[in-house]
Amino acid sequence: MKLANFVADADLVGRRIRISWDFILEGAETLASIPRVTLRRKTRDFEFPPAAGNDPFLVYDSNAFPPAGTTAADLPGWEQRTGEFRIVYAVETVSRLVNGQAIETLRRTTATTLDDSGTPLKRHVEILDSGSFEGGTNPSAASGLVPGKTYYYQIFSPLFAGETDTRGHRAVATAAQTHGMGRALYESLPNIHRRHDVLTRTPTPGAESVPEATPNAGQLRRFMDIFGVGLDYMRSGADGLLDIHDIDRVDYRYLSLLAQWIGWDLSHDASIPIQRHEIKYATALYRLTGTIPGCMMWVKRLTGWDSRIKEFYRNVFFTNNLGNPDDPTDRGSRTVDTANPALMANVGKFEDDLDYVYDTGTTDEDWYAYNVVGIYVRPRPGESTRTIMRKKARLINNLSLFLPFNIRGVVILELDRARDFRRTSVDFLRGAREDLS
Repeated sequence: MKLANFVADADLVGRRIRISWDFILEGAETLASIPRVTLRRKTRDFEFPPAAGNDPFLVYDSNAFPPAGTTAADLPGWEQRTGEFRIVYAVETVSRLVNGQAIETLRRTTATTLDDSGTPLKRHVEILDSGSFEGGTNPSAASGLVPGKTYYYQIFSPLFAGETDTRGHRAVATAAQTHGMGRALYESLPNIHRRHDVLTRTPTPGAESVPEATPNAGQLRRFMDIFGVGLDYMRSGADGLLDIHDIDRVDYRYLSLLAQWIGWDLSHDASIPIQRHEIKYATALYRLTGTIPGCMMWVKRLTGWDSRIKEFYRNVFFTNNLGNPDDPTDRGSRTVDTANPALMANVGKFEDDLDYVYDTGTTDEDWYAYNVVGIYVRPRPGESTRTIMRKKARLINNLSLFLPFNIRGVVILELDRARDFRRTSVDFLRGAREDLS
């Protein structure tokens, strides 16, 4: 069995969001084979904490429907024929009493596709999320989802066991507002039309809490509401443009576009909170670009490694440079005592304090020049050779982002000396096999 086509979209009626997915049956599977699923919702990102106890992020649990403290009712279903397939629809509405009035909080619509023999092939599930209304007797609790706010949904199921890519299990939607455009259109009609609009519909059993099923409006009013909800939806989309520059509230799918406006290379593999943080503080990091702290921050961002930055011009040998007698740290240029083990032990390291002849080459082995900066990085324990080389290449390819144009950077790996050749060879072979696969 597969769970596919997980999507979310704002409902035409404001303050509600529709979430849907498909169960695709395979082989001899039946509807009884459909496993439990849970739907969770939060704002800003998908960083859901582990579910425990009374989950404040829970929207729908197929094993606990209707939720505790609510009342469920079946609405009239229907069937339709599509080619050689028959689709059977069933609708259940869930309501909660708020100030003595039944308010719809959730609606589940299932569409089961059957073949000519009556064998089920697919079940489409749609959840209409109208908010939890956990405010009890608080009148504002019956207002539904917050209009203009982006909600992040993720579905959980045993079918996803072992999967690491959760992108297909996530969806985003922004709730629309109810502007009352249908009422405004209706009231703009001549009084003679409204005076005779008195024919109301027969109440649907169990639909007392469904807003669009109210029997109190006439036929003309209900007809105008069809256009009204569409206009409400359009206006909500236009009003949402006012907050598109709000980094904390904007839909995360717009973050890459906002980053492009300020010339920022967004880390797409980073979490949503980190992406928001990058854009918000990009200007501060721009001011640090070209400095040693700025280089360290960029290395951390690109690779996750800690780094040390060394300017190699300090190691270039100058003839007749005796140093500054008033500055004890400026010892000038001098040859090295090769019999001193402390000095020789630091050759090539960050702590190397020796003087070298000016390197005129431009390879990664030519360090000692005025315009060369060394980036000493230490990979994290447990990283394979393949991962280390991939991160090093990423760092080298992006040196121009944080180094001045006239400065050449070299990346130097500070590897653990206890890491023996055998371990390195095993990691290299493992990475090679991953590349081949």
